[in-house]
Amino acid sequence: MVSVHYSPEAELSMLAIALISPAITGRISVDPAAFFQPAHEHLWRAISELHAQGIRPDPVTIIKHQGLTAAQSQQVTAILLEIATYPAIAGNAEHYADVIRDRAERRRVQLALDSLRLALDDESIPAADTIAKAEGALIATTRAESVVEDALTLDEFCDQRFETVEWVVPDLLTRDDRLVVTGIEGFGKSVFMRQLAVTVASGLHPFSLRPIPARRVLVVDCENPKRIMADKLGTLRQVAHRRGVRADDRLWIKRFPQGLDLAQASDRLDLHHLCQTFTPDLLLIGPAYKLYVGGSNQREEDLARTVTSVLDGMREEFGFALVLEHHSPHAQQGSPHRSVRPIGSSLWLRWPEFGFGLAPADGTQIVDRVADVRHWRGARDERLWPSRLEAGRDGEMPWIDPSQVRRAA
Repeated sequence: MVSVHYSPEAELSMLAIALISPAITGRISVDPAAFFQPAHEHLWRAISELHAQGIRPDPVTIIKHQGLTAAQSQQVTAILLEIATYPAIAGNAEHYADVIRDRAERRRVQLALDSLRLALDDESIPAADTIAKAEGALIATTRAESVVEDALTLDEFCDQRFETVEWVVPDLLTRDDRLVVTGIEGFGKSVFMRQLAVTVASGLHPFSLRPIPARRVLVVDCENPKRIMADKLGTLRQVAHRRGVRADDRLWIKRFPQGLDLAQASDRLDLHHLCQTFTPDLLLIGPAYKLYVGGSNQREEDLARTVTSVLDGMREEFGFALVLEHHSPHAQQGSPHRSVRPIGSSLWLRWPEFGFGLAPADGTQIVDRVADVRHWRGARDERLWPSRLEAGRDGEMPWIDPSQVRRAA
């Protein structure tokens, strides 16, 4: 019996992820023809094309886009209902795509071999011709064409037209940027995140406090107690009000004190719904360790990849700048300084465009509230991040860049 090379789990998982995060159709290349089921092929093609047109794929838009008959519409609706709750993991999307491509390749090879068997049984065809035909057929089954079709010459690559850079925070963050902020416990990471949220939503540069275009900000906090957050945010709000600016409905806060497990479909959907509802220009989320349930070292690497994949998918879909809070490891025995690099998987070091930590400046203690901004990864672009922050006085923001804020004596 000839086996059918087909993985329904991979195809349904891939479609489930694409329905939630259509931007993945642009990030991961899967030829619609690689899907075994025609209905799956049509769905992937429809989601891809709708996303490219800036239309949100859903049952109505997909059916309208495809121009389906009543019977076909019922079949597509049934599949959409199935994948809406399918237990797919966004971080495994590349794996699902690999499986789909692998099974499609096997089916093509199988067809080539079937044709070869027929030719071998036909003794009127010279053996040399049969071998040449087999060689050509097997070469034709490779992905050579799809691999090279997007390759560009130097001139083509350099002459591409890109959209104008859109700043979310002038000189610091553009849309799609990723920043990971680390530091030791109790030294001001959460304060830094809250200050960034309130100032950007209120139309203030977070460190110079000069006027900037106000942006929509979503804070997803998975650690801090409600009472402390309300008190600290209230103080920041008062500082903004004294400068004549308000966040109004541009700043939204959602707490998950139990954390979010982005390896779980329900938690991914919660975060997706928040982003879809509030359409933030800037998402501040964390800390990282509360976005997954950890385990062994290998498990930590896998889950870190899942978290970054989920956040990347939503970042590409909604076009926000992303700031993630993370923790640093404890000081090593005998070392005078504590590292500010992120704890856990080395993936955190490679993933963001910018990564830095807050550490007590040399010669100071935590209580002095003077921080060096120590970059633990080489920035992918030149930005004007402060090199040092100091504690603000009464009526000022908690962290002040002394090189940018003039103070009265």
